[in-house]
Amino acid sequence: MANSERLKKLIQEVKEESSVAVKFSNDLLEEYSKELDSAIREIEVIMDSIGESSIEDIPDTQIEYYCVKIPALMYRAGVKLEELGMMADISSSQKRQEYNEAMLKVSGTVQEKKARVEQLIEDKALVEVIYKRTYNSLRGKLDMAEKMYSGLKKSLTKRISENDLDRFSKDGYIRRSEEDE
Repeated sequence: MANSERLKKLIQEVKEESSVAVKFSNDLLEEYSKELDSAIREIEVIMDSIGESSIEDIPDTQIEYYCVKIPALMYRAGVKLEELGMMADISSSQKRQEYNEAMLKVSGTVQEKKARVEQLIEDKALVEVIYKRTYNSLRGKLDMAEKMYSGLKKSLTKRISENDLDRFSKDGYIRRSEEDE
């Protein structure tokens, strides 16, 4: 039990220490994915409204709308993803530069210098982590949006195929009826 309590305490400490970084990351992520998140929520509301019934209850026009809207939003979010990637690279570069400069200024053994320098560049390291986490989170959202789009596209393709099949079978029936006369 002592280990369990110690682990709970350590987990709580990590939660508390990471809360600021998580908040900054979430704020950035919201800024970059707000429109995409909104569209996905709209689709979830539609899905919830049909409940356990069939996806057939969703009008074709809505599926068509989201089949166009989601890729457009993904494009915009993809541009933002590239911006985040660049910011992550720059923050990483700044951290390395500050590390190197601090190593030249700090005295002591190599291990003492490293320990002291890591303390000095802690903020730069945190900024790097925030950008990398935000980048990975947005990448994950884009992957999930791609899956949502793919599902909508399959549903729309199925409907089009069924409509074509139905139309062709009716046309064939009408032609045969006219030939019989």
